[in-house]
Amino acid sequence: MFEASGSLAVVQPVFTLVGLVVLPLLWALFVALVARPRTGRRIGSAAYDVLGPIVAVTGAVGTLGLAVVLAVRLALLPRGHLFVQHVAQLARLGQLDLAFDLALDPRSAAFALVIAIVACASALQTSWSSRAGAGARLAWSGLLTAGAMLLCVGDGFAPILVALGVLSLGAWGLSRGGGSGPNVAALAGNTAVLLGFVFLFWSLGGAFGPEGYDPDGAPRFVLVTTSSGGSDSEKATLVMTTHSGALVSSDDADLPNEPVASPFSIAVDPGVYTLRVQGGAASGDVLVPRVGLVAGRTHVLTPYGPTASLRALDDQFAVPRLAPAGGSATVRAALSGRTINGLRASAIVLLLALGGGLLYLHAGASRRGPSALVSVLEAVPAPYLALRLAPLVDPSATDGALVVLIGSGSAIVLAARAACVDDGHKALRGVLAAVASMAVVAAGLGDPSASLILASSAVVSTSAALAAIEARRDARWLGVAAAGVVGLLPGAGASFGYVLAISAALGSAAAGSVAWAVFAGGVAASLVVACTLGALAAFRVYDAVIRASARDPGRSRPEGVVVVVLAVVSLVGGVALGAGTTMFGGHISPLARRLTGTSALPAHPAMVGAAIVLSLVAAAGGVALARRASAGSTSPRWLFALGRPYDVLARIADGFGRAALFLQRSVAAMDRDVIDDVPAAVAASALGVGRGLRRLSRGVSGKVDPPLERAADVVAVKLDLDGPRAAERVRTAALLVMVALLGLVVLSSLLLG
Repeated sequence: MFEASGSLAVVQPVFTLVGLVVLPLLWALFVALVARPRTGRRIGSAAYDVLGPIVAVTGAVGTLGLAVVLAVRLALLPRGHLFVQHVAQLARLGQLDLAFDLALDPRSAAFALVIAIVACASALQTSWSSRAGAGARLAWSGLLTAGAMLLCVGDGFAPILVALGVLSLGAWGLSRGGGSGPNVAALAGNTAVLLGFVFLFWSLGGAFGPEGYDPDGAPRFVLVTTSSGGSDSEKATLVMTTHSGALVSSDDADLPNEPVASPFSIAVDPGVYTLRVQGGAASGDVLVPRVGLVAGRTHVLTPYGPTASLRALDDQFAVPRLAPAGGSATVRAALSGRTINGLRASAIVLLLALGGGLLYLHAGASRRGPSALVSVLEAVPAPYLALRLAPLVDPSATDGALVVLIGSGSAIVLAARAACVDDGHKALRGVLAAVASMAVVAAGLGDPSASLILASSAVVSTSAALAAIEARRDARWLGVAAAGVVGLLPGAGASFGYVLAISAALGSAAAGSVAWAVFAGGVAASLVVACTLGALAAFRVYDAVIRASARDPGRSRPEGVVVVVLAVVSLVGGVALGAGTTMFGGHISPLARRLTGTSALPAHPAMVGAAIVLSLVAAAGGVALARRASAGSTSPRWLFALGRPYDVLARIADGFGRAALFLQRSVAAMDRDVIDDVPAAVAASALGVGRGLRRLSRGVSGKVDPPLERAADVVAVKLDLDGPRAAERVRTAALLVMVALLGLVVLSSLLLG
């Protein structure tokens, strides 16, 4: 028996969660059908010009309104509540429960608001734009919005993986295919996240050793007594909200309307129960033996161990686990103590999942040409996955150092490349990718609130800057948006995110050993350098747009309104999320920390002050470098040198791509020139041998037949081929040979194809 007490999430079913994903899908489907060519012409250009944009804008506004309503409703509930909605049960095999569920907590609500704001602005800007192909952009924008929204509100591995696929498909459509590099990077990111989730699932219930997978033997369900009491003081309340459709019964006492299907909340008589959870035909029954239900208390039956549900995983962080030497431990400690081929399981999970998210950033930064504003949502997976997996990160251990290392390296490389790119759209998307990489670094440093501020403010500010490039009505708002991205305005936009991230790095350096202090100091320096390079890239675009606007000023007033609204929202949102006094020794926690549910270690006010100065100096230094780079008629040489690290990575990736292409062509050549020709050659040889034997038999007929017959009789007796089971042995041997050949063919197809 294992019972525990904790503070688990209180779920509330809300069917309207489905609308956050369905509304963008419906507008994408409608616009695609209306704008689709038929019989050589579009279905009534007038019908498209009226219905397509109206439906897209209506769907975008409806998505934004629904996101605002759900966020406000969630904010009015007590802390610890979240909205859920079960959509479908995909599979349940043993411990694996793949369900298509939706869940909205404060973290996902913040991202849902950002996605809805950007999607609404993108639909308006595309509808008012004079560029050709608006119908296709609106349709792909709806698909990309649906993927990003499903990523943030999906509960579990299945909806998140589907969302990543839809997101990459929408980005591919917006870029009109583009080059193969970004698409390959997005596909590699999907694969890496999938592998990370697989290792996370199995690592929660055991360890991979030399002899294979070894389960830890812990119970698969536990009863957790929460702090909330039931409505009836004489009854105990039994609740189960996960594993939808599972049947729960009691072996030694009857439950009301037994068996009870999950989700449920029932009042039962106090006592000791042995609960049986029946998952279905593909899952064995799980017993929770001899647990006590106390009158006036709420008891939650929750998964304990392998789970594909992120909200169930969040609950497991609040429930102590059984330690091997007795006592209890946290989920982070349990994963840190388990290894996969000698490596920490938590480090492998974080490397794969967050590395996959970073590949999305590189894919978005590499796409060419202008596209809809909603393309900035390709930067959402990395910071969102970092926020969801932040409880797994131990900032002072190997996994934390690994997250910080890959995130800071990605930030510097992406910012340096954005600084030397002449395409304004590509440069701004590169700056956004660099800021999102710094959000991953902040999660590795133990302050996910900085990740939330950096990601949300940078996404909205970058969309405002991209809209300003299209409108070219007032370049000053482009400067405001660029300043919001790089934290140039103190206390507004992403400024608080930079301050929190740098102060977390400085605090980590002060609290660790000498070696760790050097490492954390290098991380702080890398954040400052990335901020400087990002400001250089953003304000080079600003200078270029100012010059272009002087020659050809924009005249689109509606698009200018979109720019102003997005820029103001990004600045005000950064203030709302980051304002607080705890970093200076006060008691008011920033909203971002309350949304993420974490409390970072208190930093010394001197370190916070140093972080503020460093962030402002870094941004101002980037602006000064941009002015110097834009002063001449040609770009300086040192500017192009900044793109060499990314060129090296691109060449390495291209080398791997060429190697894969060589192997593919080799397999195709073998299939065409060898595998197809071998059977023909064998058949021709067999026919030739057969013809020769027939001629030989006619020539020696009657001369050697008796000796051959006598020799054959001797061989048959020696090999026992004249027995009654001889034919059966021959058939068995032939069957084994055929099976072996079939296995070789299958193995060859797997290895070569």
